[in-house]
Amino acid sequence: MKTMHLRIWAIAALFLSLAACDPTNPDDPENELSDKAALLRLSFTPTDNPGMSSASTGVLSNGYYCISVTDGVDRSHMVPEIKASDGASIFIDDQPYTPGKTYDFSENLQALRIVSESGKVTSKYVVMVKYGDPYIDNKVYQFMDDFKVPGVSVSIMKGTEVVYSSGFGFANTGTQTRVTPDHLFRMASISKQFCTMCIMTLKEQGKLKLDDTVFGERGLLKDLHFRVSDYHESITVRTLLSHSSGICKGLSDPAFTDAYRFMSDGSPAPTDTIIQRTLNDRWSPAIADSFAWTPGMAYNYSNIGFCILHRIVEVVSGKDYERFLKEDVLSKMGITDTHIGGDQNHRRDNECVYYSQSGGDGYRNPLRELAGAAGIITSTNQMMRILTYLDGDPAVPDIFTPETLQEMYTPFLYGGPGTYGVNYKRYGLGWRLNHSSLFQGAHYHGGNLAGTATIWAGGTNQGMSGAFVCNSRSYNSNGSGDIDDNMYILLDSFMKYFNR
Repeated sequence: MKTMHLRIWAIAALFLSLAACDPTNPDDPENELSDKAALLRLSFTPTDNPGMSSASTGVLSNGYYCISVTDGVDRSHMVPEIKASDGASIFIDDQPYTPGKTYDFSENLQALRIVSESGKVTSKYVVMVKYGDPYIDNKVYQFMDDFKVPGVSVSIMKGTEVVYSSGFGFANTGTQTRVTPDHLFRMASISKQFCTMCIMTLKEQGKLKLDDTVFGERGLLKDLHFRVSDYHESITVRTLLSHSSGICKGLSDPAFTDAYRFMSDGSPAPTDTIIQRTLNDRWSPAIADSFAWTPGMAYNYSNIGFCILHRIVEVVSGKDYERFLKEDVLSKMGITDTHIGGDQNHRRDNECVYYSQSGGDGYRNPLRELAGAAGIITSTNQMMRILTYLDGDPAVPDIFTPETLQEMYTPFLYGGPGTYGVNYKRYGLGWRLNHSSLFQGAHYHGGNLAGTATIWAGGTNQGMSGAFVCNSRSYNSNGSGDIDDNMYILLDSFMKYFNR
């Protein structure tokens, strides 16, 4: 009996020993199949893809895996190099991935699926492949991810030649329409330079002078407004262009204050109504520091000032503002697809959708009533063309005389003391100048609306120009600052990159 027990124990011990050595034992933790299903890297190399000038590795942006390749490479026959979690299976548009095999990346979007070794976990990715410069594009995609911007357009020009122009992400996320540099974006305050072009055209046509007064018996708008004070009568076209009219000092900007820009029923107030409401509340010069603010004394940014200017354009020319802009200004440049924007019901076929953040509503702004300050929609390709007609370069004849260009691009001489008085050298007529560290030598401007962020710069000391526009606006920051700080820094770096 004792011997039988010993034999049973020996057989049991043998089975336990064999089980411990069996590599297929499901209870052995060292032999569990992995549940990891992550895409670690997707890249294209010149070795596998003839015609590529350098290797390109994608970046994750807003949930999409974005990768740029050299112009001219056949995207329908590309060999990707894909790294996923150990043991995981990879599928491209439901085709098993085989290293060294060609795949079609020419479609708008490609589906990529990673299945874990265990088969229990599947991760799905959407791949966007575009032509471009990986160095530039990856920085833009990182920016888009940091600030949750669906779509961006960037154009860079050297002299009068566009050296880089590309769209990123989506003009419309619902239809997954990819951005191109011909898509229309809202320009926000870049609209002020278009209004300035209209005023300067009227000046060169001999229909107004920059020192003409605006209100009162001798003013350009003399028949439109009542309750005009001596202060109002001292406002000139020049002080409006230079943001020195004082019309907003100590007063929230009426162009973006609901009590001024909407009627009691919620409809947009006519531009003349917004102006009259402003005159009613700004009856006398503001007080700034120790001096009375009379026009021309100091800089204070004013959107309502450019609403006044766009009405001057209409009254003096006898034309609707948009009609005058197109017929008398843009037609000289061959620009045919720049307009005054509208709401969602008036969105053009090639116009972006605007995506507001932090509770904002970009479609609430009545762009027609605010046309001179914030109403323009255009593309970065057209922006580059416009800059060639405003730069003094004889390669493309300018639409203005050298004297007019000099007036626009010379810092306004403010008469008052202080930081924004005689020492302020950062604004000319309708254009920003002399950035403290970027765009050296350039005339430039940015734009800010809910759902919109824009910047353009023309003619740096190295002859570089560029534009960077977005169809969303974020209100957070990263290590380089807020969304505007990042756009300024990136655009400056891109212009320098293409000036090699």
